[in-house]
Amino acid sequence: MASTSYRTRVIVKEHTNEQTNFAGKYNLLVAAKSVPSPASPPNTVESTTMEDDQQTFEKGIKTSDSREITGNLEKEYLSKVDGYGDKKLDIIHLYGTDGIGGVAKYAYVGTATATPNDVGGNDEILEMTVTVIPSTASELVTDKLTVVDGKDGIFTVTVAG
Repeated sequence: MASTSYRTRVIVKEHTNEQTNFAGKYNLLVAAKSVPSPASPPNTVESTTMEDDQQTFEKGIKTSDSREITGNLEKEYLSKVDGYGDKKLDIIHLYGTDGIGGVAKYAYVGTATATPNDVGGNDEILEMTVTVIPSTASELVTDKLTVVDGKDGIFTVTVAG
């Protein structure tokens, strides 16, 4: 069954080196208006020889560029992201209309920086962009993690099973 983008979320908590399973208490990164994919397709590496009558390719490595999450400019989110500074964060993308990643969950470690967006006119909603720089590969963790929305801005993530 298909899902809409309603209640797609990105949640974060400060990363600790002693914890590698992404369990813990998380906060909403920003009330997002757009969320980029946490995963990317692999590069293709050409393997064509002079003997081939068509180009051939091998699967290469995945790229891991920064990700820009857009939301309305709200002091609460801007201040919270700014407060993280250069600290590493555990980041989880939640997909599905249930708001807790019922369709898909991706987790990785990275850093985040928030900046106000340019203002293009006199009748606009002010926006901000949170730029996330991943430092680990994103991992599909849909069936590995359980997320509970406390309805107070706090999300509890536990290891499933």
